[in-house]
Amino acid sequence: MSRVFRSLSVGILFVGAGCGLTGDSDDPVTESSAGLLSASNEFGTAETFHVTGAVDFTNPFFQQLGTNPRTCATCHAADQGWTMTTDANDQLFHDTDGLAPLFNLVDEGSRPDADISTKDAREAVFEPTTIEHGLTRFRRTVPATAEFTVLAVDDPSGFSTPAAILNFRRPSPTMNEAKVSSVLWTSGPVQDIGATLANVLRGGATLHEQRDPANPVPLDQGNQARDFQLGLFFAQIRDKDAGRLDAAGARGGPANLSTVPFTLGMNDPAAPGFNRKVFDLYDAWASSSNSARAKIARGQAVFNTNEFDISGVPGINDVLGQDPIRGTCSTCHNTPNVGGHSVIRMVDLGIANAENCDPVLPVLTLQNKATGAIRRVCDMGRGGNGVWADLAKFRVPPLRGLAARAPYFHDGRAKNISEVIHFYKDRFHIDLSDGKQGDLEAFLGAL
Repeated sequence: MSRVFRSLSVGILFVGAGCGLTGDSDDPVTESSAGLLSASNEFGTAETFHVTGAVDFTNPFFQQLGTNPRTCATCHAADQGWTMTTDANDQLFHDTDGLAPLFNLVDEGSRPDADISTKDAREAVFEPTTIEHGLTRFRRTVPATAEFTVLAVDDPSGFSTPAAILNFRRPSPTMNEAKVSSVLWTSGPVQDIGATLANVLRGGATLHEQRDPANPVPLDQGNQARDFQLGLFFAQIRDKDAGRLDAAGARGGPANLSTVPFTLGMNDPAAPGFNRKVFDLYDAWASSSNSARAKIARGQAVFNTNEFDISGVPGINDVLGQDPIRGTCSTCHNTPNVGGHSVIRMVDLGIANAENCDPVLPVLTLQNKATGAIRRVCDMGRGGNGVWADLAKFRVPPLRGLAARAPYFHDGRAKNISEVIHFYKDRFHIDLSDGKQGDLEAFLGAL
């Protein structure tokens, strides 16, 4: 019998059990009312909305498709912004002594052959990557046709070699995908979002759920997961100080997000007609007598209009033919009221440069075959395709629901939104004096 769950930490339940979701009776919970899957965070509450009117837990996204007890929701949990968070991973480890389905050496922990025979051993393996940074592990090889060679790999775990490299990344959130130009951190440059999402489920079942590759997930199940994700929206709905984010003329929340128009390239900064005013969700609060609402509106204005020089960013400065560019946050996060990049374009902020890498990550020394140039990075980014110019490039992620899915960046380096702001402030020498930094943080937390 189908029942409706009205306040559900679905991610923890799925991850902890690694199997179907059940309530306090023998009847399985098969769906949840739209807009009632909540995710508490330091700024308030985020919420899930589905265009069908309910979240269908019978969808393949929530089913065991492999030989281990995981589902897609193991690493893409509703109460964690449809990804996984470090706080939740830490709690899960201690609740289960590190025996939950998430803690599987197939893709988690420092190396795939680590000793996990005791709780202390498991903590030593999973703490640095899965727990502290919310990272999942992949194994990479460089194509023989690549424009570069791997001279060396400095891997703190001692596992990687130039021929087989361990790579760690945050799981990409699996919501709001109908409003993006590309999915995953490095997918592109030409992409059918729907087809990609269907294939992501099928590939994920083989890799993360250890399904027999000789028996791939049927196409129709991949398509069902695609349709589910294209109808899934997630955003902050309540601010702890300002209250409902869809009140008094504001247009926050996931239901409003689902109606936001999107077309590929709709606000490309390289095209005529680019509009810096990317967000107008909180225009109605600009003159509010409620100080918390007015603060969010001021932060929106900072995002849209506070200028600084954008310099030394491959994928931006070279594409626009100008260095520096006088821009704002909306130059890169330019999709209206979504905050992703409206064009399929990868950028290199220098995050993966060796000098900026966390010591838990392997560092690769790469050499350009044609020029002899050397580059040291802890993630090849889009350059995993073998193209030198694509090294360390990643997509510009959309911003809605940001507060619920810490940590941030592809490597989980920023523990909270404040650290994200500090990174950009230092990287581009942004003036955020006179209260602008606090206003911007309040706005980002209200997305």
